[in-house]
Amino acid sequence: MSIIINTNEISSNWKNLSAKIPVSEIKKKLIEMSETTVKAPKLTKAVCLDCEMVGVGEMGLENMLARISIVNQLGQCLYDKHVKPTEPVVDYRTAVSGVTEKHLENAIPLEVIQKEVSDIIEHRLLVGHAIHNDLQVLFLSHPKRLIRDTQRYKGFRSLFNGGLPSLKSLADKVLGLKIQTGAHDSVEDARVTMQLYVHHRREWEKSLREKNSLTSEEKHKRIRARQKQKRLQTLSSHTKKT
Repeated sequence: MSIIINTNEISSNWKNLSAKIPVSEIKKKLIEMSETTVKAPKLTKAVCLDCEMVGVGEMGLENMLARISIVNQLGQCLYDKHVKPTEPVVDYRTAVSGVTEKHLENAIPLEVIQKEVSDIIEHRLLVGHAIHNDLQVLFLSHPKRLIRDTQRYKGFRSLFNGGLPSLKSLADKVLGLKIQTGAHDSVEDARVTMQLYVHHRREWEKSLREKNSLTSEEKHKRIRARQKQKRLQTLSSHTKKT
């Protein structure tokens, strides 16, 4: 597994957020340490993934992976690489993706990226925004129970009348941050997405536990109903015979 350290380990947005959001003294010390330490960032229970894509196919309308970034729960960059094109690029979408032809000249083959990313996210909570799009261009899957998608979280959707908010809108409304004012930066986007999760982690995880609990209760109710129905059928059959 290859872990790449971004030289700008903690962004200014991340520092501002750490000052705004109430955290324990232990976490504060961890954030302070992460700003000054030169040690390689560590894998955490949750990681956040974000991708930049270029256009391929007819008129460049199809997505192809061009850059992938992964950060840990402290916002430290674990992985940041450009991906070698598997087919001709029709539109680099530079104004949005920030990717140019030069970025992809010595990029890493997709099969290598897939293996390295798979090793990092395996058995971990995978945070992302519209994460299904990222997994699709990576040709990877991840257990649904281990995915936390900030676009689909009901707590965030309720702020937008049930719609699917953009990351830019969420950053502005929930965190008070202005992002994506120019070309996107997958490291910065991953950091903001992770902070959205971290900031609302308790209520998010609680809602999932309650949902799973209700699902379990419903299963037991159905099992009991079937058992009762079988007993009634057996009793009815026995009564007819006698």
